[in-house]
Amino acid sequence: MTSPDQPSASTSGRPRRRIVIVVAAVLVPVLLVAAGVVTYFLGGLNDDGQFRAEPPACETVQPSLHLLATAYTVRPEGSNSCSVFLPKDHPVYIPTPVMTIDYYVATPQREDAPDAASGVLRKLGSEVKPLSGVGDEAYSRNRSVYVRVSNLVVGVTVFPLAASAESQIHDFAADLADRLRRS
Repeated sequence: MTSPDQPSASTSGRPRRRIVIVVAAVLVPVLLVAAGVVTYFLGGLNDDGQFRAEPPACETVQPSLHLLATAYTVRPEGSNSCSVFLPKDHPVYIPTPVMTIDYYVATPQREDAPDAASGVLRKLGSEVKPLSGVGDEAYSRNRSVYVRVSNLVVGVTVFPLAASAESQIHDFAADLADRLRRS
């Protein structure tokens, strides 16, 4: 039997348990925050995106051209652009491009690369309308389409003499985005 002045075995462990619980409740969140900060500064939370460089412009466009329902021809314009021309036997043929497909890879240093690419699209202004089902994010303006796939921005700029309908251009952009995502 214990005297009233001596704590019982069941009550003497309680203060220690409370201290352990309080220390754990304070220490665990502090350690988690510290681990997150260290991970951030070491680049562990960065999403560099899928693309390190622009893909070969005309090579990636070629397999989707049939969706435009006209036998367009293509010619590379630098490393990140492809010009699209009507065939010479087309009734409104002109020797200038009727469409261009341009690529831009967003590669920020301390940010989320897909978010940076999305920021490029936000700069298009308010006259663009969202286009669902195309890439990770897409917008259209007139018949032109602007698509994001991870950290790659693709601009399909359509000039007035292009022979394809808006729906064909959207199908072309969706197919191109799907193939880029799988590359």
